[in-house]
Amino acid sequence: MNKELQEIINQFERLESLATRTVLATVVDVKGSSYRLPGARMLIGENGEMFGTVSGGCLEADVLERASRVLQTGEAEVFTYDTTAQEDSVFSLNMGCRGLIRILLERPDVKLIDFFRTLYAGRLEGLVATFIESNSEKGNVIKVGRRLLLNTEIPALSDFTPEIQEKILPDCLAALRRKQSKHLTTEFGEFFLEFIAPPTSLLIFGAGFDAIPLAEIAKNLGWHATMLDHRAAFANRERFPRADEIIITHPENLTENLTVDENTVAVVMTHNYEHDKNILRFLLNSSARYIGALGPKRRTENILSEWREAGVSFSAVQLDKLYAPIGLDIGADTPEAISLSIVAEIKSVLANRAGGFLRERKGSIYNRNAAA
Repeated sequence: MNKELQEIINQFERLESLATRTVLATVVDVKGSSYRLPGARMLIGENGEMFGTVSGGCLEADVLERASRVLQTGEAEVFTYDTTAQEDSVFSLNMGCRGLIRILLERPDVKLIDFFRTLYAGRLEGLVATFIESNSEKGNVIKVGRRLLLNTEIPALSDFTPEIQEKILPDCLAALRRKQSKHLTTEFGEFFLEFIAPPTSLLIFGAGFDAIPLAEIAKNLGWHATMLDHRAAFANRERFPRADEIIITHPENLTENLTVDENTVAVVMTHNYEHDKNILRFLLNSSARYIGALGPKRRTENILSEWREAGVSFSAVQLDKLYAPIGLDIGADTPEAISLSIVAEIKSVLANRAGGFLRERKGSIYNRNAAA
């Protein structure tokens, strides 16, 4: 779950408390070139406030106009923006992208917002199956915007009849299992199956001065940041006001204080050799998807060598998760720049990308079939 969706949840609650009506805009389909991908959202208040984006700024003004109609009718609608024409005649805007974009506008369903909130609080994966277009008389009885909300740990919530739910459920479960968003066409019509990933969980071992910008950048991306250090004088709210968790612990107690899953990434930057040695052993034996170690390559090699001599070995799969020295090669030489290179490397690993120059990439810069 990205920062945009987290903000939309918070702003929806705020506007609701002020009795301000809202419209939720969601990109449900993209063909060709587009600044945002399916799943991008924007919350629009009747007072003109907007949070999030559905394009690079090209469509927002028109979406705002159309939102007023949805506010009046209360009926969800899908609008199509076709910017593939050679002449930029669409809405008299000089658009650089050449794509077809479909955007769902609706009055937000409290069940949907509560579902997002539950996923975020529990760091859970989920799937939202939304009906976006009818293609038959059978589908005409289904209102656009009706949904099935699915997660493996909480009961499913559905607006559909048992017949429709039975039809789409196998595909929904498959998309959830594969962690992929997709479109599903049935005899009723078209559904957008959107996989919702939990926020990336970043564990930062070491609360030194150089960890401060790392935590800030992570929070700006909407990641869940946890600070870990044995020194309460360093790991505290005064130094890390935006951290989601601050854990005071010694490396030997990590198994008692920490849960690590496949959505977890970790950065080891204690500047203490023995601490790093014990932390790396713990992380390499965990389910963490990425492990980065600050410091020279030789330092990490010595740590692994000492563990081998002690009879502790790590498989190739385990070592493949380890990045040392940490970060992308961008010439970083300050704590802020080093933090940027670290976060960029983590992002590239999570997206299964090499982190090179986009001008040298062949084909689309987006992998539309990748996990959301």
